[in-house]
Amino acid sequence: MGPPAERDEDDLQRLLDALGDPDCRRIVRELDDPMTAKELMDACDLSQTTTYRKLDRLSETALVAADTELREDGHHTTRYERAVEGVFVDLAGTAPDEADDITLVEDEESPDETLARLWSQVGEQL
Repeated sequence: MGPPAERDEDDLQRLLDALGDPDCRRIVRELDDPMTAKELMDACDLSQTTTYRKLDRLSETALVAADTELREDGHHTTRYERAVEGVFVDLAGTAPDEADDITLVEDEESPDETLARLWSQVGEQL
């Protein structure tokens, strides 16, 4: 996993707002496997409008990714999947105005990579 993408304060606030939204968290938890909006709507007991609004919010924050497939009948199906395995929040950042205090942990990150990243961040704090 490369260095985290630089995010500004607005991006961080949108991410924290999405994580603070119980419906968004429920959607992210349901995405162990890719699902359509209809499947998520049923699994999370949300209205269609709410489901799409929350999926847009989660996509904007890079917590969820969408993959659209063209079917043989000419229609398309969009499946949503969790884009990260977790979120690391550094509450003891080096400066109050720094925007790099939240890291999205990608699915491909192995336990060794996670440990190396965390130790690196600890070393930066010392």
